[in-house]
Amino acid sequence: ERNGEPIALLITKGFRDILRIGNQSRPKIFDLKITRPEVLYQSVFEIEERVRLAQFMSDDEKQDETRLNRIVTGSTNEKVFVEQALNVEQVRQTLQAVKQQGIKSIAVVFMHSYTFQKHEQMVKQMALEMKCFSNVTISSDTIAMFKFVPRGQTSCADAYLTPCIRD
Repeated sequence: ERNGEPIALLITKGFRDILRIGNQSRPKIFDLKITRPEVLYQSVFEIEERVRLAQFMSDDEKQDETRLNRIVTGSTNEKVFVEQALNVEQVRQTLQAVKQQGIKSIAVVFMHSYTFQKHEQMVKQMALEMKCFSNVTISSDTIAMFKFVPRGQTSCADAYLTPCIRD
């Protein structure tokens, strides 16, 4: 039916197509006519921010004092490295662009937000302060799981359906 609220997806820079690509599971492995479901979002915006799990830092990175100062403990007790802090000014500009498109519901999905929620929470707070969005879904609140694609898909579904259910 596709009668949900038009939504914008705000996602970690570099991962714009990850929900369109999906997880590549194929129930019929030899089927040549693969049909993928359409994505639920109307627009996608890449947000400058990056968090990595500290356990995957290179030996050189682990010796760099400035990088070690950006390691924090996530909610799952995993050490995370804040490689790039959230670009707050870019988020403001992005939210203005979303507003100008007339979109009132957004989904925010950042890498490793299941353990490091701060960046998603900051975006949500900024969006709510604008008072022009009827719904702001952040993946860390919707489903705190480490798998990025299912977390993103669930968050988009929530942002797409919640305004309709609520009204």
